[in-house]
Amino acid sequence: MGIVQDSLLGIYRLTKRDTFLDKALVMNILMFVDYDLEKGLPQPAILKPKPLWTGKQILSLVIPETINL
Repeated sequence: MGIVQDSLLGIYRLTKRDTFLDKALVMNILMFVDYDLEKGLPQPAILKPKPLWTGKQILSLVIPETINL
């Protein structure tokens, strides 16, 4: 299994320094992966005027815990 251009570009854009996601988008992304919402979401990187998470935070949630690098 390898990374194809679309997924590589998507990961690049998601992890750029100026990428922030609101709660609705974060919940939409987590809906498609096997994530236990009882664990809760991490602390948002920006709290005001509305909570925003970085793409790197969300990518960390999406990667399974069984992967050890």
